[in-house]
Amino acid sequence: MKSMILSGKRQVVLPADLCRQVALAPGARVHVALAPDGSGIVVRPATASGRKPASVLFDRVTHQGSPVAIDELQGLAAARRLAKADKR
Repeated sequence: MKSMILSGKRQVVLPADLCRQVALAPGARVHVALAPDGSGIVVRPATASGRKPASVLFDRVTHQGSPVAIDELQGLAAARRLAKADKR
């Protein structure tokens, strides 16, 4: 649990790592409510789309296997483009 300081305007700054985990970016709208048991405050994203950006996955997903060179990735992309062009 992280502690923050409540400003004179009753504002707090949410930690960046927590914002990334729930896909909150600067300017995002949030819902703030008292916790059901009255023990604290709950902050939730206002949009309940259930979709999160890929940036939320950073530091959570690790690559398994040998590293892939950029040239190989570019070759795969070119092969896919050619395959799509052949299907037309």
